[in-house]
Amino acid sequence: MCHQESQFDPNAESWAGAQGLMQLIPGTAEQFKLENLKDPEGHIQAGVKYLKWIDDYWKEQIPDSLERQKFVLASFNVGLGHIIDAVRLCDKYGGRSKIWDEHVAEFLLKKSRAEFYNDEVVKHGYCRGAEPYQYVQEIFDTYRHYLNHIKV
Repeated sequence: MCHQESQFDPNAESWAGAQGLMQLIPGTAEQFKLENLKDPEGHIQAGVKYLKWIDDYWKEQIPDSLERQKFVLASFNVGLGHIIDAVRLCDKYGGRSKIWDEHVAEFLLKKSRAEFYNDEVVKHGYCRGAEPYQYVQEIFDTYRHYLNHIKV
């Protein structure tokens, strides 16, 4: 994640105001008690707490741990509300809302189209769904790449 978020640069800043190794926005950093957004150790600790908080949200709804990782990563990237919206859309249109690939991910992509972000089940509006969709893919690709270089 740190590679994807900041290329391991503790001074990285995004166009959206996210900062540090895990690219936390100031509000999230404050929520998880990170005082110095440039402190790598504190940043990772706050980021892990945030990931745990997201994982706790999805744990009962997405029992499969590998599937849940995808929901957690996407939620970290774009916000929990947008992923909840994609799940609602998936449910409404007959998809499998506990499966990321080809189901919830597809509805997240559709949240950039008016007929979906204006749907009555959507509470968080428009979403540039391609970004979190790619984010999840790239993190899993990087993980597989790392596995080629380490013994587990």
